[in-house]
Amino acid sequence: MNEADKKGRAEFNQAVRGRIALIAAERGLPKSEIAKVMGRLKHYDLFCFAQKHHVNLDWLIAGDLKGLLKTVRARQMSA
Repeated sequence: MNEADKKGRAEFNQAVRGRIALIAAERGLPKSEIAKVMGRLKHYDLFCFAQKHHVNLDWLIAGDLKGLLKTVRARQMSA
């Protein structure tokens, strides 16, 4: 893997971790709740986190704003 690929991968991982941190802050999740998913970003752990906290995977992984809108609307419907 060349340096550009490594940099792109690191930026992607930081973006995903940032979205996880946003969800955790918004919902008041303890660090113990997000520790596993914030570590080595494994697909299964991301899926479990998204499913447990009702977060759209398109937004969580790719940053798709339509996915964020779906997440917000689903949260409003359940409240």
